[in-house]
Amino acid sequence: MPTLSLPTQIEDEEGWHASARAHGVPGVNLYRLASYKSASKIGKIQYLALRAVWKCEERALFDPQQWGLQGVESARKRLSQLPHWKAFLNAVPRPVPVDEILPVTGLGGFELIWYYGQLIRGAPSAPDHEGNGTFTPVSQRTRSQNKQPDNPDPFQPQTPGNAHHSDLTRLFFKMKHEGAEAPKPAVSPSNSCSPKTPEDDLNLDPTYEEEDDDEEDDEDTYPPVSDENVVNSYLAGFASLVTMSVLGVKAHWSQERRGFKVRNNDIKLYEARTDGHLFLPNIKGSSAIVEVKPMMRWDSNRVMMQETAEMAAWIHAEPDDIQGQANDKRFLRLLLSMNRHEIYLIIAEYNVDYVKYLTNPYYKSSCQSFLTMNQFGPWDIGKREDVEDIGSLILAVTWQFSRGLPLTRPSPSVKKR
Repeated sequence: MPTLSLPTQIEDEEGWHASARAHGVPGVNLYRLASYKSASKIGKIQYLALRAVWKCEERALFDPQQWGLQGVESARKRLSQLPHWKAFLNAVPRPVPVDEILPVTGLGGFELIWYYGQLIRGAPSAPDHEGNGTFTPVSQRTRSQNKQPDNPDPFQPQTPGNAHHSDLTRLFFKMKHEGAEAPKPAVSPSNSCSPKTPEDDLNLDPTYEEEDDDEEDDEDTYPPVSDENVVNSYLAGFASLVTMSVLGVKAHWSQERRGFKVRNNDIKLYEARTDGHLFLPNIKGSSAIVEVKPMMRWDSNRVMMQETAEMAAWIHAEPDDIQGQANDKRFLRLLLSMNRHEIYLIIAEYNVDYVKYLTNPYYKSSCQSFLTMNQFGPWDIGKREDVEDIGSLILAVTWQFSRGLPLTRPSPSVKKR
């Protein structure tokens, strides 16, 4: 039977205490460790010191109102008014072989995002074991797209009689003029935090360390993308496209790799570096953070450990204003995660006591608080309904943060999951 990764073993406070006892560190403290590693290489004892529990639900159970997210239906209506949005959604579930993708036309500003989505879902490249990617560089692909001798403007739809039509172009033309609608996908199966979690592979992500877990591999079903930059380009580009032309949005989705350092006074304990973030001009700090991986979420034992370390480092580096607040005052933060072709929303929940624990090396916690990582998903970029749904959620949260409104629980009580 597969050995579950550490985060999937800890679903509540009792599970954390049991795991800490099993590892011989029942009273582990973040500032009292013998050694530290970066977020991507974090070990089990350091992870336990972050005092995290994970609660996972499928995407259909995400209730925006429960997490203080406003205006989702308004965001959905706004998206429906974007040029080419419907054509893009109709094209989402139709995979095209990589050698038939170009030229990409008929989708306006969404052409590049659809293109990256096809590269991710097709995953034609094997893992790069020699350090030389087998994907043609994106820059070369883009240049080749722009060198179509018979169609100087590749972003203008071609006529049906054009001898140089690709199968994809004909499909777009048919969709546009016949109003073809994609069939609704089946509802995604329920996710738990206890799936099979195959052993880490350094060839897939050299920043990870191998575990001693003896687990099966899922690569034949969903081979990893050759480079996580393709995944990041999709996520940052998609989040930007569904937000940047909407009136009232002031926040920006960026691929800037924010670095957050956890320090004990002037001594750096560890550093976490994200794959991107959401920010507001003229306002210091991040409104949300981004993490991407080229493989499926359950193909690496350390994805959740790294995300936890990033969240804790973010809270430490950019702490909430807790002045005058009761210890049980709760806060929420958002992490947007994309693993190959699946997107997850992760809402971290914690209280003032946890902020004090993270930021004060001398703080003695009386209530022994925890960081709860609430995971929802996945949203599949190959399913029309999922893409429309996650696009609406991304626009709604960007819109909300643009108005300076954080995610907050509508009630001080915490719903048990």
